[in-house]
Amino acid sequence: MQAWKNRNPMRRGILYLGGLAVLALLSSWFLSTVESSLRESTPVDSELPVLYMDNFLATRMNVHGIREYTLASPHLVQLPGQGGTHLERPDIDVFADGQIRSWLIRAEQGWIAPQHEIIRLEEAVSITRPPASGKPPVVITTRNLVLHPDAGYAETVEPVRMETPDGVVDAIGLKAYLHEERLELLSEVRGNYAPPQP
Repeated sequence: MQAWKNRNPMRRGILYLGGLAVLALLSSWFLSTVESSLRESTPVDSELPVLYMDNFLATRMNVHGIREYTLASPHLVQLPGQGGTHLERPDIDVFADGQIRSWLIRAEQGWIAPQHEIIRLEEAVSITRPPASGKPPVVITTRNLVLHPDAGYAETVEPVRMETPDGVVDAIGLKAYLHEERLELLSEVRGNYAPPQP
């Protein structure tokens, strides 16, 4: 009887050790299965948009709180990482002294770089200086314009047509310094001048 009592705690100890060994093996198997499934899982598709917005309107102010330009779009889609932001029919109004619209820029499509350093206006683009600006009106039509909003500068290497009350000018390439009210036509400049009627 004494021998049986002495062996019983020993058996219980062996059973406890065996149970612990089984638990350790199961835990190890479970962790390796989880790690394997995490490694094999497909990464999230980086092309999925992170933001959709309809009837978007943003206003950019300078350091003095004066409005520089507004950007509007009926539909905006922002992509993750370096994908940037795509805009449908973007409208950009550039302001002089925060009050007067000095330039109106319209495009079929647009794209904003991830750090907002450029706005690419794609397909057909129009740039208008309205009579309300207090300067002679101008309508410029082109394609694929790159706008550098911090510098108030826009450029294209595409054909350009510039219409004013005095005539029409065609050229290849344009540099527009919007805050300085200065336009440079780069090459193949041809114009038709129509003097104002008395």
